[in-house]
Amino acid sequence: MKKLRCGFVGGGGIMRVHAKIAYDREDVDLAAVADVVEPALNKSADMFNIPGRYSDYKEMVAEENLDFVIVCVPNAFHYGGTMAALQAGCHVLCEKPPAINVGQAKEMAAEADKRGLRLAFGLHQRFSSEVETVHHYLAEGRLGQVYHASVEMYRRRGIPGLGSWFTTKAVAGGGALIDVGVHELDKVHYLMGQPKPVAVSAATHARFGSDPERYNYLSMWGARVPGGPFDVDDLSAAFIRFENGASLTLQVSWAANTPQGSSLRVLGDKGGIYIEGNRELTLLGEDNGFIADIKPMFRQQDAKTVQMAQFIDCIRNPEQKLRMDARQGIILQSMLDAIYESAATGREVVLE
Repeated sequence: MKKLRCGFVGGGGIMRVHAKIAYDREDVDLAAVADVVEPALNKSADMFNIPGRYSDYKEMVAEENLDFVIVCVPNAFHYGGTMAALQAGCHVLCEKPPAINVGQAKEMAAEADKRGLRLAFGLHQRFSSEVETVHHYLAEGRLGQVYHASVEMYRRRGIPGLGSWFTTKAVAGGGALIDVGVHELDKVHYLMGQPKPVAVSAATHARFGSDPERYNYLSMWGARVPGGPFDVDDLSAAFIRFENGASLTLQVSWAANTPQGSSLRVLGDKGGIYIEGNRELTLLGEDNGFIADIKPMFRQQDAKTVQMAQFIDCIRNPEQKLRMDARQGIILQSMLDAIYESAATGREVVLE
């Protein structure tokens, strides 16, 4: 089997997660990485014996004859890195979120479609053991008609890189919603059967990061930049209505005075699903005339590893369908955009 040549746009921590998975595969050759920060570039290239090293990703995709590219840069640069790779004839796995607005997501999708290339996004929670288990129940009709869902994910104190690009709207596109809420929104929408969103009402808050001198925390993902900006949300809440009459509530935070944790509910007229954290899964319904709960047991798997395998399988097999494709990326990005617009205007946003 021919090895697929892989390149990376971005050489930071997220790139190393993807690189480790690809490095362990016998059918992938880690060929090149591009990053404007030379120490990060060399550290990642040395770690995985990557020969091609570039400060300009456009030069990398032009010279390296790559089969696919993984885009692992801050959100504002997803569009540029993805478009350059697609235009060079490369399939692309782009980290989440798809872009910083739906217009960019549509252009990326159109470019991939025009060139017959695969474009996927790093929404790896679709590939987790519990989500795959729920999806089997849904496919069998065990929930009946899904009419409502809710998801919440609260961090007590978990603002990443306060003052860095993470908390700079021009680079990140948003805060808690676009960083961690994107996973929760995508996951619950996927488990609802991906109905078409038609209207969004939302509110966002910035109560902790907006006063960085008084922000109290125990640990922080990403390097803090004292004096840096915080012009994003640290809590977002939304209510979404769908064309089929279903509804969804979403609540996510980087920092809030509430117990830390997450939960997801999907309600159908025949059964319901409850996921506590990332492991406890319950199917709620009726059995032989009794109200009954089922707690399925399933093998745990690394979601990012499964995602990479599915993406590579889809590159090799043009007939295979991506689980998270460019069209779905557009729908997800449209919901993110609408949440921020509704929060900014104080009004419901109607989606096309």
